[in-house]
Amino acid sequence: MPEARTQSLGAIPADRAPVGDDRYLMAAGLWVLLSIVIGNLGARLFGEESTRTILAAWLLHPGDAWHDSWEAMTGVIDWLDKPHEGLLYQTIFFQERIKFQYPPTSLLPLALLQKMHFVLSLRLLNTINWLFIAATAASMAVFATLLAARVAGAPERRAPLRRLLVGGTAVLATLTFYPVMKSYSLGQIQVWINAFFAFACLCWICGWRLPAGMLIGAICLFKPQFGLFVLWGLLRWQWPFLIGWCLTFGPGLLVSIAIYGLADHLDYLPVLSFLSWHGEIYYPNQSVNGLLNRLLGNGDSLAFDFHGFPPFVPLIYGGTLLSSVLLLAGALFLRGRRPDRGGLLDFMTAALSFTLASPIAWEHHFGILLPILAALLFVALAQRDGRSQWPSLIVLGIAYFLCSNVLPPTEATASGLASLAQSYLLLGALCALWLLYRLRMPAGFDRPAPGVMIAADLHSLR
Repeated sequence: MPEARTQSLGAIPADRAPVGDDRYLMAAGLWVLLSIVIGNLGARLFGEESTRTILAAWLLHPGDAWHDSWEAMTGVIDWLDKPHEGLLYQTIFFQERIKFQYPPTSLLPLALLQKMHFVLSLRLLNTINWLFIAATAASMAVFATLLAARVAGAPERRAPLRRLLVGGTAVLATLTFYPVMKSYSLGQIQVWINAFFAFACLCWICGWRLPAGMLIGAICLFKPQFGLFVLWGLLRWQWPFLIGWCLTFGPGLLVSIAIYGLADHLDYLPVLSFLSWHGEIYYPNQSVNGLLNRLLGNGDSLAFDFHGFPPFVPLIYGGTLLSSVLLLAGALFLRGRRPDRGGLLDFMTAALSFTLASPIAWEHHFGILLPILAALLFVALAQRDGRSQWPSLIVLGIAYFLCSNVLPPTEATASGLASLAQSYLLLGALCALWLLYRLRMPAGFDRPAPGVMIAADLHSLR
């Protein structure tokens, strides 16, 4: 009976459980701590904002952050509420040169707060972000602990020290993961996206495809490129996921059109086209487009232009387009040929590829890497072949270090081939993508399971 229960939970059988698993987990925790120390020392050396200072501000001054997303979004809402002429993006984006790059659907949560008679103050919006960060940390603790339980197998599920180690490390990693905390420091709506994606990954390993689809649909209200998940879901026959997506995105789009009009939604398409033609050269743009702009010296990579974009360069546009096609084709078709097609790693490959394929992928957009790196750790630990396990763990350690810290650029790396050093986060993300293709999810590790099995999984965490 215990043996049947072990397999029903999707755990790795005891004879396949990795030897010395706790040592690996302790090493991962120590690497998280070491990365934090090295990253913060480097940030202090170059006078950059570190995760330590952001974390201190998050803990001691809830709601005290910048206005990166909020200023543009509240300004557009005010503009729409007043009598005006002309289309939204032709006026705001192209004429007034305000970098409001979100679709009209992104305004719905703020409009709802207004309808509830809340004043859209900077403190209110950043306090909401504070709560989303806390929710992200909590979801990551559950996500990592569930994965650890499935790797270890049922006999070790009740080890309290293991749960404390894994859950505590996950919370610490979340609150010191630079892309996640930087999105909070900036006052970015990306905080919501990172939280939604972390919850979607948790839903995925629990077999809850419909809620996962609803969360991805919610992300699409802010991040249009995640709409490619519809094609991914169709190719994988993920019908509950697609239904969930429609249940969130469909009503959101209809309500947005009813409020703001169809014309302003269609007017958003030229913005997407313009962004794909120009991109951004500023070094926090960790995309292929940003790398090419910096390599060709198409502007100043150390200064952000609040009202302008780099000049159009055919070579940069062509290189960006080619890389996007390759990334998307790999995620949609090549990854789908693996035995774990439609599983957690396939789902994560799509999310990371859609992010990397965008011409603008800011540092904080890579907050989605947090659950991806966590999943890769436990999948690597579940590999039976030690010869393939160690290279994966080493590459994963490098990816985590590059992605979890701010490594400030200097004047010496601001032009030519030396500017490659400014794309360290892009390199880390590509390492993670390589692992997503290389590793295979163990059979039954994340298969859809009846509610009673998930209840048993969650009960084991108590």
